[in-house]
This record gives sequence, C-alpha cells and structure tokens, in this order.
Amino acid sequence: MQMFENLPWYGYVILAIAIASYAIRYFKIGKKEYDAPVKTKAKFRKSPNSGLNQEQLFGLALYTPIAEWWKANTNTLSFLTAKDVKPYLEGWGIDTVEGYWDLTEYFMKDGRRWYFDFIQGMIENEPQEKWDELMDQKFGSNERAHRYLKTLSSGEALNSLKQKGIILFDSELQLGVAGYDATVLVGQARKAYTGNIISEEEAWKVINFAKALALQHFSSWEDFGKSFALGFAIDMSANSNTYKEEVFHLYKQVLESPDSPWNTIKWP
Repeated sequence: MQMFENLPWYGYVILAIAIASYAIRYFKIGKKEYDAPVKTKAKFRKSPNSGLNQEQLFGLALYTPIAEWWKANTNTLSFLTAKDVKPYLEGWGIDTVEGYWDLTEYFMKDGRRWYFDFIQGMIENEPQEKWDELMDQKFGSNERAHRYLKTLSSGEALNSLKQKGIILFDSELQLGVAGYDATVLVGQARKAYTGNIISEEEAWKVINFAKALALQHFSSWEDFGKSFALGFAIDMSANSNTYKEEVFHLYKQVLESPDSPWNTIKWP
C-alpha cells in the first residue's frame, strides 16, 4: 500500500480510471456470458406409462423442439406440472377457459399465418411505396404486423436461419408459418390440460386440428420444421434472443438425432 501513498494527485486519477475501465469490461464480459444461450442436450424424455397410440404421438411430436426446452416428456399429454405451467398460462392470458379458447380459436382460424401470408405476398408483389397504405388498410396500428414487415422486408429472420443452416434457400419462405401455428396449438393444449383449464378430450381435439393443419401444408418433418423455425424466428421479439438461440440449438438435435420423435415417428 505504501507505493500508492507516494503517487501524485494525477496518479490517483489514472488509477481510478483504470479500475473503473476494468470493472466495466469485467461486467460486460460477465453479462455476455450470463446472457449466452445454454447449449442443452436434447434428452427426448419418455414416461414408462404412456399408453398413447402412434397418431397421438405424432400430434405431440409437432411441439418437440420447445418441449425439449421445457424438459418435458415426449409421450404424454400432461406437460410437467400445473405449477410449472401456471406462469406460462398467465403470461399468454390463457389461464381461464374463456381466455384459452379465445386465443386457440384465433390460432386455428388465422394465427401468425394472417400476418405472414399477407405481408410476404405484399413484399413480393407490390411496390414499396404502397406498403404503408396496404398495411394501414389491413392491420391499422397493429404493432406485431409492423414488426413482421420490418423483419421480413429486411431479410433479418431469413438471413439468421440461413447462417444457422436451418434454411438454405430464399425460396423456402414459401413454406410459410403454418408449422409454427400448429406447434403453438399443440403446446398450449398440453399446458392448458395440465393446468386443468381444458379436458383431455378438448386437448386432443385441438391437437388433432394442429395435426391436420401440418399435414395440409407439409409432406415431411424437414419442411414442417423449417416452417416452425421461420415462424418462431419472426414471432419472437428482440428481447427473446437467448431463448431463440436455445430453441434453435435443440431444433437441430430434434432434426438430426436418431432418438428424436421426428426420426422415430414417420410423417404420414
């Protein structure tokens, strides 16, 4: 400590600046590491007491990438515990019967397809000077719609997925986001059933609808998965980047692992 006692006044200033600079750098590095996605290994957990048939397992498999993030079983309608899913149900406003069915009917009828199909078609077929007028006519001041326009017109989501090797060609935008809508329907049905919001019969009704939606639009797990990834990338806001990276890390394992439901359950 004696060496510091003999410093000139400006020496203390320099020392203070150096300490502050180091602290700021340390904080930034620490925060970056804290925010970095956890590279979780997919486990494809199974209950020994499932009893579900192949059609039911296929329906559940539509939700596999996000189910892996939750560390949920792949072969049960129930999804963790009612306590685990309560914050999710509350966050989406589906913790009541009325709230659940309002959102579910929206995803069945329109979903994120409503935004994507119109906006992507507009970008491809209309001059840019007409976009504001067309957006106002269709969506008004809808914040999500304008976020979709920004993301799609800039190529942000597409370029990100291409960098990750999830999508290879621009033409794969034509797959749309029906895969994402189907995924959301399955996941929310499982959680609502677990949270005692809907009955088992009602949950399977929704999952069967999601299955039909997926089969209507896709002929393979690969195409379905790309559609899910595209919708997920566009729909998640910027403050969900860590979550997105974790899910995409799991998505690749779901697509490639021989133990994944996507490789053990045949696409019909």
